[in-house]
Amino acid sequence: MKNVKSNTPLCETKDIGKDYEIADDHILHILKKMDVQVRPNEILAIIGPSGCGKSTFLRILAGLIPASEGQIFYHGKHVSGLLPNFSLVFQNFALFPWLTVKQNIEMVLQNMRLSREEIQTRTLDAINLIGLAGFEEAYPREISAGMKQRVGLARALVRRPEILLLDEPFSSLDAFTAEVLRRELLSIWENKEEALSSIVLISHDVREVVFMADRILMMEANPGRIRFVMDNPLPRPRDYRSKAFLDLVDKLHDAYTQEAPAAQPVAPLLPVPPEEVLGFLSYLHRHGEPSDLYQIGAGSMDHFERVMIDADAAELLNFVEITKRTIQLTDAGKKFLAADAKQRRILWKEQLLTIPLFNKAQEWLSAAPKHLLSDNELTDLITKELPHQDAKVQCKTLISWGSYGSLFVHHRLARTVSLNNKQKSK
Repeated sequence: MKNVKSNTPLCETKDIGKDYEIADDHILHILKKMDVQVRPNEILAIIGPSGCGKSTFLRILAGLIPASEGQIFYHGKHVSGLLPNFSLVFQNFALFPWLTVKQNIEMVLQNMRLSREEIQTRTLDAINLIGLAGFEEAYPREISAGMKQRVGLARALVRRPEILLLDEPFSSLDAFTAEVLRRELLSIWENKEEALSSIVLISHDVREVVFMADRILMMEANPGRIRFVMDNPLPRPRDYRSKAFLDLVDKLHDAYTQEAPAAQPVAPLLPVPPEEVLGFLSYLHRHGEPSDLYQIGAGSMDHFERVMIDADAAELLNFVEITKRTIQLTDAGKKFLAADAKQRRILWKEQLLTIPLFNKAQEWLSAAPKHLLSDNELTDLITKELPHQDAKVQCKTLISWGSYGSLFVHHRLARTVSLNNKQKSK
């Protein structure tokens, strides 16, 4: 029985990331910093919401698709290309309809330089192991979904892999058939004296994960990344009805369904140059505050609507506080007015970092090659974030405010924006 676990990784990924370039030449981040260890003689389950990149990660681990960044190690040695000595089972069976059960299993051995006798022996062993005896000459159309997945498992095991990768293999089966196959696969993994050491299971079924896994890795989305990894302390064999099992299911289910902290909503910027915000704050200070905002508007040389926009911009920067008709300087606003020109830029930048759109822009620039985006690229990204706003106006304001706060550098001739040198070094 495979009950001796080791903390030395059989397989390991470090800093795995995956990006896709979408139609308008922007980058979509699918996975970020996936540091995962697969230990010998364990079942590692990966669970997470749809679209978080579970299947993408499994294919990267197998070497079927390349990572955009990061490395994969097998027995401590760096791997490029296909992972050595693995098999993969898909959700949708992936059988060739024109081949019999026996032929579907045999085909994966054709390129292993085995004799015909060895191929026959291994195939029959796999057929018997997975409960397919008597169905060797049947075609996929003649067998049930459960039997098709047995063929998929047999085809994976016939290669005698050290690592078995399972991509939601039971999700398309009825509950009873899925349960039978889980138990049979566990029995094979625990008791069969074969090369199979470890299993990586992708799943969305919390009960399945608690029943199968030694460790559980939960992912979150946008981009796909590790939320946490927890050990499963339940001894085998596991009882679906036991209190300990149900308690762990509840614990994991609560974590699985718990919403991540809501991202701060991205509000549009007010198209006000920094010097106009400064002028408004100075006017407010001279006028005396707290003040009636409408009286300030009536007494100003500017149009009332412009005064309201200036006030909203100053409030977005947390330099003023507006309550109904009353406006007054905040502590940050008073500190800003009292500062010299250099210190004002520092204080301005501090306030920019409380505004979600500037945090988004920092993320975009940090992820961009050389931390640089063209004005058009930045405008396109803002369009996606604020589809109902004039993205060109938002971009112009973002650059203006960011440049004044030394957060960004705008290269006017090249029409590009980059992170400030000091920002890059952080």
